Amino acid sequence: SVSAVFIALVAGVLPIVHVVRKRNKRLRQFNAQLPDTLDLLSRSLAVGHAFSESLHQVSTEMPDPISTEFRVTFEEQKLGLSIKAALDRLTERIPLPDLRLCVTAMQIQRETGGNLAEILEKVAETIRERFKLMEDFRTMTTASRGSAWILCALPFAIIFVITAFNP
Repeated sequence: SVSAVFIALVAGVLPIVHVVRKRNKRLRQFNAQLPDTLDLLSRSLAVGHAFSESLHQVSTEMPDPISTEFRVTFEEQKLGLSIKAALDRLTERIPLPDLRLCVTAMQIQRETGGNLAEILEKVAETIRERFKLMEDFRTMTTASRGSAWILCALPFAIIFVITAFNP
């Protein structure tokens, strides 16, 4: 009875955990591919392609998951949705702050004018620098995080050892 409830609880939670892990992995992959995608978009715009054609180029030349999402965005705008609405829907499907920054920069450029290729290059550079900073931060805090894990596990280990020697 208690074991059946435990098994049912685990069986109910396991699919949710699996889906959340897959989603997080896909978002991390998307975020890692975003600077290269922005570079491709800016190069495509710099040689004179239209923005919609640049989206199509990303959807065909970049690896999954970014190609899939940009393909959906390209298809939506091709079927009559405005570029702004298609990009907004992209940020709804992929809730990443870096992507939101890119889309906001694109929308501001469309309203005010300017060189979108140059803006996308700067945003890609900013995202790359942020990745470097986060990696440096992770490297510098590795010892502290290891110590924290040891200190958190220590009480349980002591209880286990005491119980084993003196039940």
